[in-house]
Amino acid sequence: MPSREVFSIMSCDTSDCCSPERLRDELRTNGKVVVLDCRPQAEFCSAHIRSAINITLPSLMQKRLKRGNLNISSVIHNNEAKERFTRSCKSHLIILYDECSTDLNANPSSVITLLVKKLRQDGSKVSFLIGGFSTFQERFPEYVQSQETDNTILGLCNLRITDDSAYGSTSESSGDLENTPHMSPFPVEVLPYLYLGNAKNSADLSQLKKNGIHYILNVTPNVPNMFEDDGNFKYLQIPISDHWSQNLSSFFPDAIAFIDEARKNQQGVLVHCLAGISRSVTVTVAYLMSKQSMCLNEAYDFVKKCKPNISPNFTFMGQLLDWEKALHHETHCKCSAHSQRSPTDEEDDGIAPSDSDSEKASPAFPLAENSPV
Repeated sequence: MPSREVFSIMSCDTSDCCSPERLRDELRTNGKVVVLDCRPQAEFCSAHIRSAINITLPSLMQKRLKRGNLNISSVIHNNEAKERFTRSCKSHLIILYDECSTDLNANPSSVITLLVKKLRQDGSKVSFLIGGFSTFQERFPEYVQSQETDNTILGLCNLRITDDSAYGSTSESSGDLENTPHMSPFPVEVLPYLYLGNAKNSADLSQLKKNGIHYILNVTPNVPNMFEDDGNFKYLQIPISDHWSQNLSSFFPDAIAFIDEARKNQQGVLVHCLAGISRSVTVTVAYLMSKQSMCLNEAYDFVKKCKPNISPNFTFMGQLLDWEKALHHETHCKCSAHSQRSPTDEEDDGIAPSDSDSEKASPAFPLAENSPV
C-alpha cells in the first residue's frame, strides 16, 4: 500500500489521453477496452457510453482511495460488471470519463483523477476521455445508451433493484444469495442479540429458534414475513428497495427502536434484506453509530469484519454520512479513541441503561464474544 505522500505526488500523464474518435473506433471494432463512467449514478442511469461501468465514490470511499487502500473492484456493485473489470483490468486498456474534463491535472482531487492514479499504480494501462461524456455524446450519439433506448441499463444503474419476492431471480444477485467463502449460511451475530442476515435466514425456522431470534426487521418491500401469524415472532417491515432513489434514513429511528426493544428484552433480532449486503447492513451500521457511539467509518469497518461481503449502495452510504452529522460525530468523532478500545470498555454487564443513559448513546450491551474489535 502506498504512503499518502507517494500517492499524492503521483501525476496524471497527459500523453495517455483518449480522443472521442479513438474511443468510437475501439467500440466499433470491439477493441480490448474497459470503459469506466465516473459520473454520479443518476447521470449514468440517464445516459452513458455503451458498455460503460459506473463507479461512483461517496466521500468516505474517496478518503480511502486517497490513502491508496481501496480496491477498485469493490466499488463495482453489478456482479457481471465486476467480473468483467477484474478479468480485463490488466490486459485491456481502461478508459475513464466524467462529464466534461479536458485536463485531469487541473483538478488533482477529482474522483476521475484519483481513479486514474490508483489504476496506474495497480499496473493497469489507463487513459481518460478528453471532453468527457458531453463531448462524446455530441459527436457520436449512436454509441450512447440511455433508458429510452435500452432498458437493460437497469441491471447496472439500479444497484440490484428487483421484485424481492422472487428470491433467486434478483440482481442483488442470485449469486450473492449462495454461500461463498465470505458468507455464512446462518445469520452473523454483530452484537449480543443482534443478527445480520438475508431472506433465506428469515425463513429458516430452526436457525431462528437456535439463535433465540424473536424479532425480525425486514428491510424489503416484498419478501414475505414467513412467521407473521406465529405468536413467537414480532415483525417490523421497512418497504425500501435497493435503489438510489430510496430514502432509507427516514426509517432509522423506528428501526433502531425496534432493535433496542429486542435487545433490552434479551431476545434475538434478525435484520435482513434480500441478500444481506446493502439495506440490512445500512440499518445495522446506523444502529451501531447511534447505540455504540461509533462514527461511520468505525461502524462500517466493524460490520465488515463480522460479514466481509457487505456492500451498501452509494445513496445509502450518503444517508449514513448525514446520519453521522445528525449524531454530532461529523468531524469530531473519536474514531482513533475507539480503535484503541473495544466498546466493551463502556459496558455495564449487559444491563440496559436508564433512559438518560440511552440519550447519551452509551452502549447498552457488550459485544458478542466472537465479534471482532
